[in-house]
Amino acid sequence: MLPRMHQNLDGSTALESVADRASGALLGTFVGDALGMPFEGVLHTLIPEHVEMVEARRGRGTYTDDTQMMIALAESLISQGRVDAEHLAQAFLDAFDADRGYGSGTRRVFGLWRSGVPVADAAGRVFDSRGSRGNGAAMRIAPIAVRFRDDPERLVVEAAASARVTHRHAVGVDGAVVQAAAIGAALRGEDILETARSAAGTAELACALDAVGRLLNRERTPAEVSARLGSSADACESVAAALYSAVANDCFEAAVPFAVRLGGDTDTVAAMAGAVTGAREGRRAIPARWLEALEDSHRGRTHVHSLAARLCDVGTSRNNTCR
Repeated sequence: MLPRMHQNLDGSTALESVADRASGALLGTFVGDALGMPFEGVLHTLIPEHVEMVEARRGRGTYTDDTQMMIALAESLISQGRVDAEHLAQAFLDAFDADRGYGSGTRRVFGLWRSGVPVADAAGRVFDSRGSRGNGAAMRIAPIAVRFRDDPERLVVEAAASARVTHRHAVGVDGAVVQAAAIGAALRGEDILETARSAAGTAELACALDAVGRLLNRERTPAEVSARLGSSADACESVAAALYSAVANDCFEAAVPFAVRLGGDTDTVAAMAGAVTGAREGRRAIPARWLEALEDSHRGRTHVHSLAARLCDVGTSRNNTCR
């Protein structure tokens, strides 16, 4: 039995709407990554008010490890239908391109995998209980939200499982869960911040999201938001900053540049803001000039768009629903 379709006011079907939002989540990650990369580590005061695609270390419109790992996660999910830690680790290794800007911790985890250390043990050897707070698991999480969009409880479980492949600190894992929950809420048309807050499993993320809510009482500048929330690679800071950018701005073209203008870990914060805003508004809301600027060779823009469609197909065929 095929899933039931209904007509939206704009003439599109429900299935087309889901597919457009799914593509928006993945391509939104890519666009945010590419917009933010040239400004990574730059003080927010030195970032132009009008952010556009500019030349970067690999060229204009190219992506970093953020999008490369997102692509690998999507491919593994399509193959396995769920998070399979061993398969996902191999997908990360197969996709690895050192020129994409991987962090030292991730490269060390990959090295241990290659040397035969079990996937379940490697991250723990690299990061002790005080480490791995980073946003590396959150930045790549959009495929999880697309695949399990209609099952919020399963979405949380799978997001945490995907994070633990490379992260061990509770904040690093929780950042991925919160970001996935936010994207899932955007895909379903639900309250993004409320859903994210409900998904938070650590006091630190919960407090950061409470701070986001308090900041929404009036319009804020990037400088104010950066000073209050931070925008470093720490998952607690960057996930909160990304969600503020997405919720406080009513369109993709405003939200993602706002995230870049926070400074700090600009490519990842913008990638996460792009995932949430793209999921909320769909691919059609992403400016064409940004989409057209994205690299489109092997595993480029066209491939990412096709992955979103295939993730929707996987969910539809296995759950018999595509709401």
